[in-house]
Amino acid sequence: MRKIDKCWLKLMLLIAIGLEPVFGDQTDQAIQIIEKVDKNSVVNTLTYKGKFLIKIASQAREKEFVGYTKGKDFAYIEFTGPAMDKGKRFLRLGQELWMFLPEVEKSVKIAGHMLRQSIMGSDFSYDDFIENRKLQDIYDIKFLGIDTALNKTCFKLELTAKVPDVNYYTRKVWVDTLAYLPIRAEYYAKSDKLMKEITISDFQKFGNRNFPTKIKMVNKLRQNTYTELTLKDIKIDVPIPTKFFTKAYLERK
Repeated sequence: MRKIDKCWLKLMLLIAIGLEPVFGDQTDQAIQIIEKVDKNSVVNTLTYKGKFLIKIASQAREKEFVGYTKGKDFAYIEFTGPAMDKGKRFLRLGQELWMFLPEVEKSVKIAGHMLRQSIMGSDFSYDDFIENRKLQDIYDIKFLGIDTALNKTCFKLELTAKVPDVNYYTRKVWVDTLAYLPIRAEYYAKSDKLMKEITISDFQKFGNRNFPTKIKMVNKLRQNTYTELTLKDIKIDVPIPTKFFTKAYLERK
């Protein structure tokens, strides 16, 4: 296909999906895309049941949990299975993250670099799992063009950190042009080292929102491992009792 034909197809695609042609200020176009991504993924409140499927070489482990989220500062997670993990709990209060271990009947604070470590042996870090901030608030956005991922037409974007407290300095994301979800992403350190790859293979529709329900995380710093996160029984923007976001509830017997 000639170059002019490819440019014409990209122009027609952008018009068809309701965006202005990306000729002038591509930054504005990129921000419009990320705004729609944020509207899908960032919630006021969220309750759910979840499951980790952790694959390490030929072995597979499953861990089940329930979770509650309120804004960007409050989150509560409690593991319900298997038996060895039952009762382990996590609580986010602003910039603080606490973990309760039933075997020692006490909570410990997780801070600093520990937030980037694996949660419950998965390929997700603590920060990966509880993050609920808008991407446009923490990254500068650059439009890279039209591409494909998971056999879907996507906007390809590059996100570069504009605040210091981010897990990944750069992200390259492939946003589905229909669902406005980042169905593929690559996470990089400031050194340009690829740290993680993520794919979103399923979502659930809530009104005008497409919320991700199946996410695969591959940690490139580990070998022969990946984790699939599946969410169900999802409720968005419903009242959540304040007791869930207290240390008293975290440490209850």
